[in-house]
Amino acid sequence: MLKILKFDEEVHFQNAVAVALQEALIKANKQFQSFYYPNKNHSITGGNTRYHLYQMMTNFLLKNL
Repeated sequence: MLKILKFDEEVHFQNAVAVALQEALIKANKQFQSFYYPNKNHSITGGNTRYHLYQMMTNFLLKNL
């Protein structure tokens, strides 16, 4: 599971390390899940965003462990 926050206007999303990691996982034929939280900073605040993230993480662990 990859969690990616889009928070830096100076760095284009396509140039982020996370995109390179995803490309490497695809090339290696590894399954993964990713979700993007646009316009969120490191604290992941606002609305139900943090709850959404933690629920996704919990569901992922319950399904895959």
